[in-house]
Amino acid sequence: MLRGVRRTMLAATALLLLLAVAGPPATAHDPDTPEGKAEQAEMVRIYEPTWRSGESLAGAPVTCVNGMADRYPCKNVDLLSFLPQSALGGGGSSSMWYWTDTRDSNEYILYCRSNGVSFVNVTDPANPRYLGNLPAANGVSSSWCDVRTYRNYAYIGKDSVSHGIQVFDLNKLRGVTNTQTFTADARFTGLTNSHTLWINQTTGFLYVSGANTCRKGLTIYDIKTPLTLRLAACYDREVYSHESVVVNYAGPDTRFTGREIAFNYTGQGRRFQILDVTDKANIKVLSSVTHPGASFIHQGFATSDYKHMIVNDETISTRGGSPDFVYNIERLDAARFVGKDVATRGEFVNHNGYTVGNRHFQASYRGGLRILDTTSAASARLPEVGYFDVDPASNASGYSGSWMALPYLKNGVVAVQSIGVGLFLVRPTGTAAVS
Repeated sequence: MLRGVRRTMLAATALLLLLAVAGPPATAHDPDTPEGKAEQAEMVRIYEPTWRSGESLAGAPVTCVNGMADRYPCKNVDLLSFLPQSALGGGGSSSMWYWTDTRDSNEYILYCRSNGVSFVNVTDPANPRYLGNLPAANGVSSSWCDVRTYRNYAYIGKDSVSHGIQVFDLNKLRGVTNTQTFTADARFTGLTNSHTLWINQTTGFLYVSGANTCRKGLTIYDIKTPLTLRLAACYDREVYSHESVVVNYAGPDTRFTGREIAFNYTGQGRRFQILDVTDKANIKVLSSVTHPGASFIHQGFATSDYKHMIVNDETISTRGGSPDFVYNIERLDAARFVGKDVATRGEFVNHNGYTVGNRHFQASYRGGLRILDTTSAASARLPEVGYFDVDPASNASGYSGSWMALPYLKNGVVAVQSIGVGLFLVRPTGTAAVS
């Protein structure tokens, strides 16, 4: 009896120590708001330490058969490989991004952790290779980490700590065969913390949301000289910018063809905005809209024809199924709410989503990866055509499970992150595949 109590006490002590060092898994709110603090507390409560994240799976892909791939519920998605958090440098985990080396077409996942960034060669998705770790600046630890790439450079920011933005030359990954600890090539300290990052590859501007600058609005830097960040603009007319997706526009509203357009999601500001950021000295609000009952307008991504925007709202009630919200954006200066997808898929919380072709790939916390058909977006219908559930125990609301899913790798491979658990590489099949 005493031995069992001692084991329980040791486990609890180990968990507290791990949280102190690594922090709980990443959240997506402004950490200074009541919502952000509540979300953080919830994650501490449900946090699963990395030693329970399972064994590596590689070399022998697992086909989705009768609704299961290994121990994971699935539909039209095969499991190619899995690397546990303990094999990726430990700590908690949050965002990730990808990089393709144009010299040899090798592919990499840049996997954000509370205490650093992991680099994983995923060129062979059945046999991913962990190359090493870039430790966080100053040894700080934060649940919120984000990373994006521009040319052959990675930009890494963290929230709630004095981290700045690290810049890392990805050319260093070429030819790496032994796991190593990397060093940053530059560190920008013109800001201390940031929440999310986006880079317009065409124009060479970095868009930083939720930083300590610009009243937590949208801070814009010129990074055309990649190791130098030069302040270009500040958009602070909202209480917060949680995330922005910025493109050189090529959609149906030909009045704006070639203009640099930002789709801005304001979190507790409860607005989805379309901004013309072409002239950094004169940023124009083209549309600022919302949906009924909006709570925390978190992130969104356009359909491939840029006629509709699929938006997720992270704290709206998930009773009866976590909805996505569809906006018509055929006229950028007259965006309008169309409706919400009301399909019942459990009570899990929808998080970041990205569109490729006629498929929308969404990380949905305890629901894992969900794949939606965008063909009927005009009528706010987004039927689910596939999924891979990284949290077999629950589809309830809560903030464990998948925070990010990236559908941009070769041959239809999708990278799926699970908070504090590890990295899955999967491949949609049949009706779930992009057509």
